[in-house]
Amino acid sequence: MWQIVALGEVLLDLLPMGVRLGGAPAAAAWYCGEMGAQGWLVSAVGADKHGLRVQRELQQRHLAVEYVRRCVGMSTGEARVHYDENGRACYHFLEDVAWDHLYMDEELSRLAAKADGVIFGTLAQRGAQSRQVIYEFLERMPSNAVRLLDLHLRYPYYSSEVLDESFRHATAAKITLSELPVVARWLGISGANAEYVAKTLLERYESLRCLALTRADEGSLLFERGRIYECGGFYADQFANSSGCGEAFCAVLCLGLLNGVDLQTVNEEANRAACCVCCEPDTLAPLSDEVLDCLQKARII
Repeated sequence: MWQIVALGEVLLDLLPMGVRLGGAPAAAAWYCGEMGAQGWLVSAVGADKHGLRVQRELQQRHLAVEYVRRCVGMSTGEARVHYDENGRACYHFLEDVAWDHLYMDEELSRLAAKADGVIFGTLAQRGAQSRQVIYEFLERMPSNAVRLLDLHLRYPYYSSEVLDESFRHATAAKITLSELPVVARWLGISGANAEYVAKTLLERYESLRCLALTRADEGSLLFERGRIYECGGFYADQFANSSGCGEAFCAVLCLGLLNGVDLQTVNEEANRAACCVCCEPDTLAPLSDEVLDCLQKARII
């Protein structure tokens, strides 16, 4: 069983329609578990009622909480969410919370040493302490592990230094179409052409072997040096919720890379999983039997 770590923030999303479990790493770890891997979430909550709620909801989803530390004197993360006129979610994060204060100890060091893959982003790097722990964790992983950077850019919680260091540690990365010009601008890459930006990133960062560009309902492009793989996306009967789509995509991508599946197949199955999730109104919607069957036939799970 593959050991995959999702590293970073866990929080409560305060939505107009209620409160739900949030944080991209939590979703990524859960989808890895849904696909038959052992998903570990490395994060922190406060020793408060919100922290208890987060841990309870994680356990209800059968997600291991051994590495979700409780920090006395710190608040559990929160994000107030509202939607603009185009239906896009806008996030306002509570500052200086528990997941800004991750710490390295012997248990976490042992987890890094046995991990086959990790999914990490930029939001959890907004605080110097957690940023340093994330880099230390990545450096302690086996040399052949998959280190998947899932950006999740949230202004103002990124910088050219954070982007550069994150790509230097990554063996694979996922960027959304809206993030592409931001990455290009902050890393000094002229031109917004997707192929040119991807090629430049792959050339600049020696360890980076694969880059995924997701384009919502238009599918995605996967780039490796000298090759491009395109999937036009799958038709969704109805769009209900974008929450979890990117994390389901990342889980498929990580497992596909670990299992050595060809990237065209990985791209198609990652889009199929993301489309399945967006059709369901619930946060962290389970994958359908049809999707799981396709993933098995593709030897991704």
